[in-house]
Amino acid sequence: MTHAIYWTARKLAQRLDLIEPLVYRQAVALPPFRYLKLERPEDPPLVGLDVDDSQWEKVYPESYWAGWLTDFMLRNDIQIPRDWDTSIPVAIRFRLGVSNDFSHPEALTYIDGKAYAACDRHHYEILLPNSLRDGQSHLIALHGWTGLGGWAKNREPNARLFAHTSALVQIDQPTRDFIAVARVTLGMANNIEENQPQHARLLTLLDEAFKVLDIREPFNEGFYASVPEATRILREGLTTIGEPMDVDIYAAGHAHIDVVWLWTLGQVRRKQVARSIRLCG
Repeated sequence: MTHAIYWTARKLAQRLDLIEPLVYRQAVALPPFRYLKLERPEDPPLVGLDVDDSQWEKVYPESYWAGWLTDFMLRNDIQIPRDWDTSIPVAIRFRLGVSNDFSHPEALTYIDGKAYAACDRHHYEILLPNSLRDGQSHLIALHGWTGLGGWAKNREPNARLFAHTSALVQIDQPTRDFIAVARVTLGMANNIEENQPQHARLLTLLDEAFKVLDIREPFNEGFYASVPEATRILREGLTTIGEPMDVDIYAAGHAHIDVVWLWTLGQVRRKQVARSIRLCG
């Protein structure tokens, strides 16, 4: 009852939203993408270093670009700053827009002409290899498809994707780990009836963990220094909430293609042999 009176669950959700951006210690915005609309999914991807893309259209941040059912190429140049801590992972965070489809837009990403990883609405970060920390410029090319534009009954044929700012980002893994555990813990609490003792125990535990976090603004190194202790409190506390279940849990990842559901036949070929394999790999 106390947690209901003080709206603890709602406050914890707001705190999680507050610290979510802090997963990125530093970020460098990417320049506008160079964009070319392709005629068919079978068109070869223009990913080579010798491709002249100087006359392609530009996709600027905070602007509309491609419509639905569009095969596309996007190219850009990236350079990881030399002064970035080499112990912190670096990724590209793509913000190409969100369609009304389940997963689109989606693309296979090439680095310096070689296929590297796939990205879509659910996989919008691509971790970069340490070999790119050489202070040199490297070519990123995306060969993709914008999607169907949603279900037929609510599809807006003239709508276009809206691009936000894509960036090179430093990922603070301890912060991401804490947020992941905290969100699962809050989700468990929200799905347990309030009259069950585990409900209050989980919310109390989360509240105690957040009291350790230094979330004074402006955020600085004090926040990151406080994350390990908050994570320790949360993880150790979870072992005391209740008796562990005497079960074994098995999980197996998979990928499948729903032909003529979210993809045209040409896109099925592209997705099956390239993008899905890269997502699973």
